[in-house]
Amino acid sequence: MGVTQVWENLRAKARLSEFEIHTVPQNKSIPLWFLVGVSDKHLVIKKAENHTPSIKISMDRAITYKDFEFVYRCNERWLKGDHSGRQEAIKKSQNTAYIYALIDEASKQKVLEQSKN
Repeated sequence: MGVTQVWENLRAKARLSEFEIHTVPQNKSIPLWFLVGVSDKHLVIKKAENHTPSIKISMDRAITYKDFEFVYRCNERWLKGDHSGRQEAIKKSQNTAYIYALIDEASKQKVLEQSKN
């Protein structure tokens, strides 16, 4: 599944109903929960309402397709062994932790869909 399809699937899921997921730390830190919604062409990140610990943000964050695509491509490189991909994503995006969590959520959905077939 390509980046555009992953993006559209996440937006469709959030349009249907906002959902909560957690960050996917690369170290031993505690995952933080957040709510995913949709607004216009963006995914929107908000504080979690039903899970703790929640992220601490003062304002909702908008995730653009461009930002999502950049981090997604860096993640693809990282999965292929290019360990600079993750660092590059962190340097260029303030939403990296949320986008990695969204990518993780999308991969879980893909596995679920495949297991139904």
